[in-house]
Amino acid sequence: MYHNDFFQEKDQASSFMATQKELEDWFQSAIGRSLLANQRQRLGKLVERCYGFHQAEIGVSHRIPVGNASGLGHGFYVVPRAEPDMPENTVVSLSTELALDHDCADMVILHHALDFSADPHQTLREAARILKPSGHLALVGFNPLSLWGVLKLCNRSSRGLWRNRFISGHRVSDWLNLLDFKVDTMRYYFYAPPINHPSTASRFGWIESILNSKVPLGAYYVIMAQKQQGARINLRRSWRKPAKVIGIP
Repeated sequence: MYHNDFFQEKDQASSFMATQKELEDWFQSAIGRSLLANQRQRLGKLVERCYGFHQAEIGVSHRIPVGNASGLGHGFYVVPRAEPDMPENTVVSLSTELALDHDCADMVILHHALDFSADPHQTLREAARILKPSGHLALVGFNPLSLWGVLKLCNRSSRGLWRNRFISGHRVSDWLNLLDFKVDTMRYYFYAPPINHPSTASRFGWIESILNSKVPLGAYYVIMAQKQQGARINLRRSWRKPAKVIGIP
């Protein structure tokens, strides 16, 4: 049993590494850079008021971070496999089985982590486990109701960007409610189609300025939620003082 689990985890890590390389190349394209810049800008405005010290960012790659705008003191990344050029603040672990203690992070950022996870339910449960009570969760995911979601249905390719799941934001909100989270906001951004041209994002930028961010038509959504589960209290064992015994002859 342990032998099969070992090879299963190894296959998951190898598959993710192949996807990671394809996504890194895609985020270097014109439309990829525009999408990443938009995500950093929008997410930065939502997390700048969050408080705490430890911030865990679980995403498609440590080379394309999105949570640098937060005011938390210590941030680290979680990746499934070790690489030679990784920064020191990196934890090597699968998102479905995080090698971190309970209640150790004040904020957890999931940057398309559910979209490319082998088990998105387990990834979300692990994120909830390492998050402290009253801690904040920032989740970025592709929107299936957008033009990108329509192209995903029409595109039979299983490489790079199109290997993801496109999970609905409302479904993720239901999962969060079951995990004792309070969903504060869910907003949609980026209305440019996935066309790799330098002027694509600028041509469709006016749509985002007109439509409300609550209209579920953007390429991706951002969910901000707060963990409502109470903190665990470690009770100390109280030793009963010995009663005074008076010897009777």
